[in-house]
Amino acid sequence: MVSWRRYEIVHDSIHHYASDAARSRNEVRLQPLPRNGVQLESFRLVVTPAAEMDAQVDHFGNPMWLVSVEAPHSELRLTAFSQVSILPGDAPAGEAIPWNPVRLRRTPAVEFRLPSPRVPELAAIKALAKDMGLMEGDWESLVHANRELRLRFEYSPGSTVVSSPLEEILERRVGVCQDFAHVLIALARHLGWPARYVSGYLVPEEESEGLSHAWVEVGSVDGRWLGLDPTHQSATGDWHVAVAVGRDYSDVSPMRGVFVSESPGMPPEVSVRIAALDQ
Repeated sequence: MVSWRRYEIVHDSIHHYASDAARSRNEVRLQPLPRNGVQLESFRLVVTPAAEMDAQVDHFGNPMWLVSVEAPHSELRLTAFSQVSILPGDAPAGEAIPWNPVRLRRTPAVEFRLPSPRVPELAAIKALAKDMGLMEGDWESLVHANRELRLRFEYSPGSTVVSSPLEEILERRVGVCQDFAHVLIALARHLGWPARYVSGYLVPEEESEGLSHAWVEVGSVDGRWLGLDPTHQSATGDWHVAVAVGRDYSDVSPMRGVFVSESPGMPPEVSVRIAALDQ
């Protein structure tokens, strides 16, 4: 009998300011999503300095915390403690059913078929799809693209930043999981599929230090969203724990906000620890 496995995820993010921030207000998306085969057992967000916090749900159904610090502060630290239970082998699988264009225009899923801030329509995507021999409305073409991208694009940590445009990724053929997800989303949309960006974690068997991960979900006409991970050239499995979904990274960034200061902020210090419990 297959049993649930429990994990603890600790996501720590420290944001420094060159000059004290008079106040800051942020949207935080770090709470894992309950999904088929994944249960959220507990979630706690700890913020330093003291902050006002309000839990909400955004347009895409993601848990979102509004964090406001109204006193002067030189840094902002957010630590998210999550415990999840995972049922091995219970991840969605199978083949997506193609969409009729008329039907797609009449459903909310059409939002994920349209261009988005980080995934515009590009001639380079059309050329890439043609070069890879991809066919419109063909699921096997997407599976092929999911496997093929890592053969055409180099995985190189630090080679891009969150603001790197898709045009640059396609030209340089280098990037990380976020970039590969954006390329696959662009290909999927070009081929007539709704496709969305998923941020989350890869959960290992034992404790590890790691980073957040990103992959893609493609919408089927029967309402399913099937996951593809171009970084690992595979379908998603029970080791993928989702935190947020959106049109692209701009909708799901772990923290986004504004602050009042005489100087700009500095890159955050981010660490993720994932540990198996009761093993």
